Amino acid sequence: MGEINDGKDYDKNERNIYDLYIPYSTEFTKDKHNGVILFIHGGSWTSGDKADMEYLAKRYAKQGYITATMSYTLLIENFTDYNIFKIMDEITACIQSIKEQLISRNYDDSKLELALGGTSAGGHIALLYEYSMSNSPIQIKFMIDIVGPVSIEPKYWYKVSDLEHPLDSITPEGIDTALNENKIQPIYEGDAVQIMIMNFFLGKKYTDEELQEMVENGIIKEDSPKYQEMFNIVKNAFPVNFINSNTVPTLCQYGGKDLTVGIVHYSYLYKAFENNGIPNKKYIFNNKVIP
Repeated sequence: MGEINDGKDYDKNERNIYDLYIPYSTEFTKDKHNGVILFIHGGSWTSGDKADMEYLAKRYAKQGYITATMSYTLLIENFTDYNIFKIMDEITACIQSIKEQLISRNYDDSKLELALGGTSAGGHIALLYEYSMSNSPIQIKFMIDIVGPVSIEPKYWYKVSDLEHPLDSITPEGIDTALNENKIQPIYEGDAVQIMIMNFFLGKKYTDEELQEMVENGIIKEDSPKYQEMFNIVKNAFPVNFINSNTVPTLCQYGGKDLTVGIVHYSYLYKAFENNGIPNKKYIFNNKVIP
């Protein structure tokens, strides 16, 4: 397969490490093979490791791509000065280190191009980075989103396991119809879970008492000043809010009957693509291509 560089540091934190896979073939064809793929692991933002994505890194390295898989600081319960936005800075540092490693091996940095991908929470982090950041050390040309949440708003967290043909309701209008007909059910009991995750993203900015002020009978009080204050900050952690006409091509993979991060997330992603004039291509459902 080529050269493997395990556990290289890209920043100061103990989890700021990555594995870099350099295919054997690229050592002799540096003018042709300059595609880099960086994979970001999932784990609900609180667990997981770069090793979780090793199988993908090896798979694509064998196809001739330079690949890497990184660890990042986890949003664990006892963090005090850390939030989802700081992970963005860690990704920048990791990509910069990858770039420097390749330059040291005589790769032409002007020809390097990056694909960024991740699974679940890693998919969310990857999407948020590409859609919201503009300072990637290697230009991002392509996104790989594997069941990545695109927002923490309650309307995104419905399971469609009761629909016989989930793909028929992929559009936001179809989802709204299914909601009105009680054909899909919320994943969580009430909205309190979303409030807690939003606060989690912000590094526990709000106390339990302040969070309770934002919810009544299990439903978010959207007119609550505290909630509006929180939402104005945390909405910057929702990838769907950053889609524009310059958004790079994105390959999305969602399970039709996923009980956690389902196609409801893609339905609103689909709407954002349409609103910004980004053509949607084709769906693959049960191994059949649907225009």
